[in-house]
Amino acid sequence: MKRKLLAMDLDGTAVSDDYSLSKASEDAFALARRCGHVTAFVSGRRDVDMLSLKDAQWCADYHILNNGGKIIRCRDRKIIMNDCIGRETAVQMIRFASANDLQLHIVSGMTWQVTKMTEGTLQYARQLGVIPEVIHSPEETDCGRIEGFMATADLEPVAAYIDKEMPDLMYVHSEPGTIDIMKKGVSKWNGIAALAELLGIERKDIITAGNYYNDIEMIEKAGTGIAVANAVDRVKEAADYVTEHDNNHDAAAEIIDLMLKGVFDSE
Repeated sequence: MKRKLLAMDLDGTAVSDDYSLSKASEDAFALARRCGHVTAFVSGRRDVDMLSLKDAQWCADYHILNNGGKIIRCRDRKIIMNDCIGRETAVQMIRFASANDLQLHIVSGMTWQVTKMTEGTLQYARQLGVIPEVIHSPEETDCGRIEGFMATADLEPVAAYIDKEMPDLMYVHSEPGTIDIMKKGVSKWNGIAALAELLGIERKDIITAGNYYNDIEMIEKAGTGIAVANAVDRVKEAADYVTEHDNNHDAAAEIIDLMLKGVFDSE
């Protein structure tokens, strides 16, 4: 069996609804590594969001975060790629949100800032154990190192502004009520393809798995695209295989077991 790259979405796919990774899934990732394959978590999450997984986040070989904009090698925490938003674009976006009293999440590594605090954000932050800093102008952050933005409470006016005024940005709906905002051209698939090229793994040996609309491109373009049982219908339609189990019942372990049995080998 040739070496595979298994790139798996996190929320709604590899982790349960309580954001935990099961022991069975952790063991499956370890087995995949021992068998010579490469695994990656590919997610819209930022570094700070990975804290909810605690040490389990490092059971994969790589993190592909920020919807494909950042690649981290887990064994030594080395940043392999980091496609940041341009300084002028970041300044304009933060200035717009601050001037209009809109909430914008600003992310750079473990730095998490918001232009306005909401009760929902505070509740999530307490779960992570990290409270974001509230800022009111672009001068209060390093606009040359911003990896991405996110909008939740005020996503509609933020998205409308990007559509009209920000040609260097794009956004995806990563879950209901949330948009992730990245530099134009960033995508989960582009991050996966960059990692595969670095590792010398052909497209036919890339396996991807996901559950939501922002996973469709990587599912369609991989050698094998997988939808978990709880995926939205559009993702299932795009997939080559749909799991029997959902994210709350070890879909990740099922996928790795089938991969190791050669079910996804190309002819």
